[in-house]
Amino acid sequence: MTQSGSAGSGEVTGELFSAVGEDVRRLVRQELRLAQTELVAKGRRAGKGAAALGAAGVFGALATAGSAVFTLRVLDRFLPPKTAALLLTAGYGAAAGALAAWGYAEVREAMPLYPEETVESVHADVQEALPGEA
Repeated sequence: MTQSGSAGSGEVTGELFSAVGEDVRRLVRQELRLAQTELVAKGRRAGKGAAALGAAGVFGALATAGSAVFTLRVLDRFLPPKTAALLLTAGYGAAAGALAAWGYAEVREAMPLYPEETVESVHADVQEALPGEA
């Protein structure tokens, strides 16, 4: 009789471990989905900022490149050549600066690039699961 009683408690223990294992698997899957969602959102935000920084680089290149010759020639009709060149360079430089500032702000808001909400959620789950912690 002792053997059949211990076999029954072994089955119950096995079922409990199985249930706990299933709960842990489900929790891990939920946390991974949450992390994935959060990282995708952060990646999109960082992508916008990176695109703005790239555009700022293009405008910065335009500020120093010779591709502005047409505009410079038009300005030369109304202004002395040195003033026209300075005005054109300042305009492209201002556009590059504005885009760089906006892009930097976008990238900075997306930081840090880890799933903060998921980390906090997992931390709360661990604290709740620790014995003696309530």
